[in-house]
Amino acid sequence: SSKKPMKKGTKIAIISSSAFVGVVAIVLVLLFAVLPAIGINLFAKGQEGEVKDSVDFTQKVADYAKAPSASTSQSDIMKALVYNESTMSTLYSSTKDKNLIAAQMMFASYVNLANAHQYSYFSNKIGTTDLGDKSGTLVVQRMRRQTKEIKDDTTFKLPINHNFGGVEVFAVSGENKTAIRYVKNGKLYKITSVKLAYDEKTGFISCTKWKKDSKKFGTAEKVSDSANVTETRINYLSLVEGMVYEGATTDMKFDKPKAIFKKDTAKIEDKGEYYEIYVEVDSDVADNDSATKTFFDKDNGATGVHISKCIITFQLWKCGLPKAYTVDETWSGKISGFSGEANAKTDCKYSYSDKDCTDDSITLAIKDSVA
Repeated sequence: SSKKPMKKGTKIAIISSSAFVGVVAIVLVLLFAVLPAIGINLFAKGQEGEVKDSVDFTQKVADYAKAPSASTSQSDIMKALVYNESTMSTLYSSTKDKNLIAAQMMFASYVNLANAHQYSYFSNKIGTTDLGDKSGTLVVQRMRRQTKEIKDDTTFKLPINHNFGGVEVFAVSGENKTAIRYVKNGKLYKITSVKLAYDEKTGFISCTKWKKDSKKFGTAEKVSDSANVTETRINYLSLVEGMVYEGATTDMKFDKPKAIFKKDTAKIEDKGEYYEIYVEVDSDVADNDSATKTFFDKDNGATGVHISKCIITFQLWKCGLPKAYTVDETWSGKISGFSGEANAKTDCKYSYSDKDCTDDSITLAIKDSVA
């Protein structure tokens, strides 16, 4: 199939130091002996294929287009809302600063999600990188289910159409790293993806070989430990931490949204069954706030992240639960010691139906196969 031109992304400078030939030879021998044993192939060959700009989300969250009130567990979900439709309507109609209101509505939806009876989501992130004369596309996908009985959380990360060396591949790939965090019956089961594959027809990453994490397989953990805002929100919402919310029935304190979002960029629209929020991050402010930088680092799996562009489009159902979001961003930082820039777009859809939230059969079968 034809390949799309790659966008300019990560430019990474690899600094080499001079050394005696003998020392270099010894190091190379050790690398050839040790790295393959831990999953690093110095002559890694990249998978070729068309990278899809979007995927069919119904393959992962079939009911994402259905409002929570249409789900079979609607009564439990709706009873758990901390901020309801009336609250959201009041916020939407407010004449206060739009950045402030946007931040409040976004954060309120994640407070609701943390308290929800159940939820699921699938996110698809596509980024491009350039490493001097080497280049590739990085795809990151995450499937999350959360109920009162299970936490079923799988993340895949794979470089596509690249000519990276083995060390670079190891730095950006999810192979040989933990992919599944599965909690059930008071136990955590961490499972590692040994071999990943990208399907250019569907745009989905799959795993063809698994192994258990011997240190974190069957250890004690409660599903309720994941029922909090830190687990539910996208990390960008740390940007609004500290703001004071009028009439809050739970902790909702912010002090930074007016500054952290670019002045007068927030837009909030009534789309019928849901609201749509558009905001742009002010990178100069983000660079000078330590808490914000920490969360940007965490979200991108990097250190020293500087956001040069971050545009968030966020949709929430009128009842007050997240519906979907996209994040279009460009950033610079370090990944496993490599310094450069990255350009990526993330799409995420939420569902609240029994069908999408409670079926953990695939993960259970994987867990039993490696036990």
